[in-house]
Amino acid sequence: QSLLDADTTLVEYFVTDERTLAFIITRNSFHTVPLNVTRQQLTEELTLFQDFADLDEPHPLELKNLHDWLIVPLQPHLNTTTITIVPHSILHYLPFAALTDGKQYLSDNYALLSLPSASILRYLPDKGKSTTGSLLALGDPTIPGLSPLTHAQKEVETIAQLFKTKALVGEAATESALRSRATQSGIIHLAVHGKYNQINPLFSAIRLLEDTQHDGSLEVHEVYGLDLTSTTNLVVLSACQTKIGELSRGDEVVGLTRAFLYAGTPTIIASLWNVDDAATGLLMKQFYSHWQGGMNKAEALQQAQKDLRETYPHPYFWAAFSLTGDAGNRDLRRVR
Repeated sequence: QSLLDADTTLVEYFVTDERTLAFIITRNSFHTVPLNVTRQQLTEELTLFQDFADLDEPHPLELKNLHDWLIVPLQPHLNTTTITIVPHSILHYLPFAALTDGKQYLSDNYALLSLPSASILRYLPDKGKSTTGSLLALGDPTIPGLSPLTHAQKEVETIAQLFKTKALVGEAATESALRSRATQSGIIHLAVHGKYNQINPLFSAIRLLEDTQHDGSLEVHEVYGLDLTSTTNLVVLSACQTKIGELSRGDEVVGLTRAFLYAGTPTIIASLWNVDDAATGLLMKQFYSHWQGGMNKAEALQQAQKDLRETYPHPYFWAAFSLTGDAGNRDLRRVR
């Protein structure tokens, strides 16, 4: 409890076949709330939503049902501006920001972030106070057999301009370039394809251009071997399904997000489903603009999602990305 900010509520879910429990923790309180929803009900509603059958309905019924089950019973205890969610089971794949009462989304009222477990809080120091590295932005590598990410080059070049640096795109977006520069970078932004290996999640990968030293697939087990502890404040995986992973027996999602946390990055922004790259480019530009403007990382993502809804109302376009780890400080100049 002492590790929580005064304006943060931590909600940890536990899903079973019969019901779900929510543990609600603040600096000064602890509550347990039983929820009348089963694992099967949660799975069915989430699966229906992820069919994306009607992109003209900005408040899908499935997300309202999930809001009624998972949020409404907790509302008497949600009295802070930020909610940290520790998901369990199928809830690892739920876009909490898009849960809706039919008129407002959860992210209208709260800045949201997630953690793989509450215990990880002690290992997530805010490195903004010591980070002096620059932005490393790679996008749209020229990979035979993969469709071009039409808007990815513009995305990383626009973001690079905000930081007065140059993005690596096309043939320059190699795995060696990422490996050699990552340890000197305060922010790593990758607008590339992701590859999910369902049989062995440790071989899921970020797809970059191969070179003489590396094959172009930076796999999960390789990310675990990186050392980003002293420099990297944020990793953004602006790619296809980069947050998806396989649930282990300990309920940890074995995926890129978990790997970058282990490598020493306090904050990761990643996607839950195949994203629209035009909408993603706009979202990321707004995110960095709001962060530079003085918001912390969770607040900046919250506001960027609100901005994007004006052009792309359906959650498919704006709710795929979530922030895992530390919300961070409000002074981006420290990590530029």
